[in-house]
Amino acid sequence: MSTRPTTGPTSPTRTTPRPDRPASPLVPPPAPAAVRTRYRIDLAYDGSPFAGFARQRDQITVQGELETVCNRVFEQPTDLTCAGRTDRGVHALAQVVHFDLDLSVPRAARAVEDLDGLRARLDQQVGRAITIWQVRAVPVAFHARFSATARRYRYRLVDAAAADPIRRHDRWQVGEPLSLTAMRAGARFLLGEHDFASFCRRAPGGTTMRRLDRLALSRPVRGRIDAVLDGPAFCHQQVRSIIGCLVEVGRGRRAPEWIAGVLAERDRQAAARVAPPHGLTLEQVRYGRRWPASPPVVARSG
Repeated sequence: MSTRPTTGPTSPTRTTPRPDRPASPLVPPPAPAAVRTRYRIDLAYDGSPFAGFARQRDQITVQGELETVCNRVFEQPTDLTCAGRTDRGVHALAQVVHFDLDLSVPRAARAVEDLDGLRARLDQQVGRAITIWQVRAVPVAFHARFSATARRYRYRLVDAAAADPIRRHDRWQVGEPLSLTAMRAGARFLLGEHDFASFCRRAPGGTTMRRLDRLALSRPVRGRIDAVLDGPAFCHQQVRSIIGCLVEVGRGRRAPEWIAGVLAERDRQAAARVAPPHGLTLEQVRYGRRWPASPPVVARSG
């Protein structure tokens, strides 16, 4: 009779614990992983009463207010991810957020059966400063921030001697005439891909390389200048810093070529003061062909 040679100690026999009791009296069997479904919300807000979008302790924020309502409606914690975190006082006509829901929670499952009704419910509860445009289910591959291919911001300036007091919260009243021609000449130096270190508040470990695809300045009405900026992404305070520098050029305090020098310096101290936040609006977020863009805002962007 032959014997099987051994090359080492015999391995212990594996046993499978009975399914009707835990493997150890101290360790319960693992619970099945919750199946989570992703949802997208398109929203707008007046940034005036908020300390920005991002949740902050002891501060009223867009994320904080919306998450409070969602937590109550769905009976579970929700964690919103946005397309772009706006600063204190900055507005949005087309912000996009996503969040994941555990639909094994009965109240959450019932809430998403009628997404139009859910939109109306969230809109009613979230307060007058926020509007919910749309709620939709999306694949888990969709990401409000990283799936975005372009963002559009609009900054409104008023250079008339007197301004409309009703619209004072969403435009910067400069208080003196601005040269649109000079501002356009300065804006040309910023188009394309550059290191915008002079125009950004650098994040730890982050890059200030950005691409500016469009910087269009126009006078839609007498006494007002609109600046529209398009790009894949913007760093912190980049748009407001660009506007602050262009206003210096428009006032005649700096030549248009000064903008090129500021860009080349790559030094935050080289730029002018940032423009105030209340003139800035996040106007659109685009997601390429795979995902729909945020709702058009032409009729609401006066």
